[in-house]
Amino acid sequence: MAGSSLVTSVTHTEAKVTAGKQKPYWVEFQLVDEQNEPVANMPWTMESAHPVSGPVEGFTYSGQSDADGLIRVDMPHGLELRLTLDGNQLATEMEKRALRVSRDAENDSVVRPGAEEKGYIWHYAVLGELCHQKPDLQLREGEELPLFHFPNSSSFQGVKVRTNELEKRHVIEICPFRAWELVLHHQKEYSIANGINLGAAATLAYADDSTLDTLSITRFFINQCQDLSRLPQLYKDGSAWNTLVQDVPFSERYYPPVFMDTSRETSPKVAKNNSQATAQAEGNTAATKADGDTQLYYVYNANKVIVAWRGTASLFDVGTDLAFRPVNSQLCDIDKTQCTSLLPAGKVHTGFWSGYSRVEKKFKNEIKILRALVENKELFICGHSLGGALALIHAAKLKGYIPLLYTYGMPRTFTRDAVMQLSEITHFRHINDNDPIPAVPAEANLDNELYKLWGWFGGTLGFFWSLGELLAYQLKSWGDCFWHHGNTVAFLTASQSREWNECKRDLPTPAGCITIRNPLPLKAKLYLVPALAEQEMQQAGQKQKEFKASLTQSDLKDFFPKGSNPDRGVNVNIFEHFMTSYMPYMYNKVLELIDNAGIVEKRTFTEHMYNVDLFREQMTENKNDIPSDELSRNEIFLNIEGLLGVSLTPTLSMPYGNDTLLRFAQYGEEVMENV
Repeated sequence: MAGSSLVTSVTHTEAKVTAGKQKPYWVEFQLVDEQNEPVANMPWTMESAHPVSGPVEGFTYSGQSDADGLIRVDMPHGLELRLTLDGNQLATEMEKRALRVSRDAENDSVVRPGAEEKGYIWHYAVLGELCHQKPDLQLREGEELPLFHFPNSSSFQGVKVRTNELEKRHVIEICPFRAWELVLHHQKEYSIANGINLGAAATLAYADDSTLDTLSITRFFINQCQDLSRLPQLYKDGSAWNTLVQDVPFSERYYPPVFMDTSRETSPKVAKNNSQATAQAEGNTAATKADGDTQLYYVYNANKVIVAWRGTASLFDVGTDLAFRPVNSQLCDIDKTQCTSLLPAGKVHTGFWSGYSRVEKKFKNEIKILRALVENKELFICGHSLGGALALIHAAKLKGYIPLLYTYGMPRTFTRDAVMQLSEITHFRHINDNDPIPAVPAEANLDNELYKLWGWFGGTLGFFWSLGELLAYQLKSWGDCFWHHGNTVAFLTASQSREWNECKRDLPTPAGCITIRNPLPLKAKLYLVPALAEQEMQQAGQKQKEFKASLTQSDLKDFFPKGSNPDRGVNVNIFEHFMTSYMPYMYNKVLELIDNAGIVEKRTFTEHMYNVDLFREQMTENKNDIPSDELSRNEIFLNIEGLLGVSLTPTLSMPYGNDTLLRFAQYGEEVMENV
């Protein structure tokens, strides 16, 4: 390299130069990360340049930063300088560094105040701004350098020091080379982080995957998850929610999502110079035709795969929902020469099964790749509404790979005998108050005379008839009925009422008395995970302790019957089916649990707790007048909700889990709850 090569020195007098004389000009740099930890042993190059004539020959310096991240150069002239670092070593080192909590580079730095207090000049830089040239990153097919880490306007230009900035120390705060990952825990116990993030993933399934669409699946998992200036956000129907994310090394970022849509005609992707692939594509032309209207996507990174199925989004989907005659779960090839059955016993909703089967037939290659991926990664499956039913079928198909399933507002999908075959699948099924969709199909055997009498029309006719309570009651005795699978997670509105006797007092003899019951004004929507209560009781038994209050197994079965829904009243409300009605309760509860864990300095997220506290006060003030069964029920519900704090434990236990939750709270805003 041209010019003198100097070792790093800390003070001006210790500088060693080739000429052996003290140079009249000097400059120092200190390399640190966002936590103010030094970036040591980092190879650097410094060039001198004249504003007009350009680089100065014979004045290129190089070396390595010392243990404190310090670089010092003494020079014979006072021209401008440019510092660049070795891109490959910098990328490798900065992948290991963690992010600070707050993400505003200018205003949230923990490095800047101390540096400027000492009279140093502070800089904030991302990887691309410090490299001389592009590092050897392993970019995937179609992937470009991430814009956050490699801004178009300033990449590969280094840190420039003007003449009037010499004879000073410059502190360079380097952004870690990281990406965002949704916080997910592969466990049998309920996790509220899973609840909110898989809810977001299920909502994203409604977005198309055009990269031009700012709300697309790819924009979320690639663009947003590589932008460290803010948290990735979910947008839906005018609402926006931050997701709960942790930062991981950039090399562990998400791969581009794979989107499948049976309603579109697709051309086979043929690998160049691959005659086998060409022959396979030509022999598989049927798979390229549009067929039905089923959509899903999968996305994966170093150790997790997320599969999300889309819910009802078209008239065709409505037909899929309505055609629910129970059928055997057989999947056949195009010629129907090879058929495989999903389960040895029980039946499946014919509309959901045909919707799922279209994907298996049309996207054989994609499904084959997905199956290979889940062999050595944790598998998460999710879906809302119809998407929840398809997600359950997919989980049954992949049950050997230990899928973790979270669904939202899903209808019944399998009959009772089939559900019995799926007990090993961990599934948390969220229902929102009076969302009507989890109530259909009715808990009845619909493989009956209706179909024999009316043929295909019996599917639709059976749907409407079975909504009648009397007919549903009659059909229950006919055999293998539709059942729900999984553990219920219920957002239930608890109400209270006062009851008293009023007697007619006509003298001389008083007349009879009547009982009057009036609703009390305050209600509270509670976040109930009965599985946590069962878990608590088991642990309490092991420790020979009594579980608080009077909660028993029989209570849980009464309020949350196996294979069915809790009693939610009769006020059916289709608006409570949308994900925009599910998300606020999960979002607010996460914020409240973070508050309760003492992670934030002062209590700030009280919307949900405030409603519940007022409800408790009303219960205490009127406990003598509230009917005993109602009082007992609400005490049980409040106790169950009080257990939800344990669902935050896995996130708290992660490395930097405290920072992850603090960051979510810092950028989170409570949503008004519809109670």
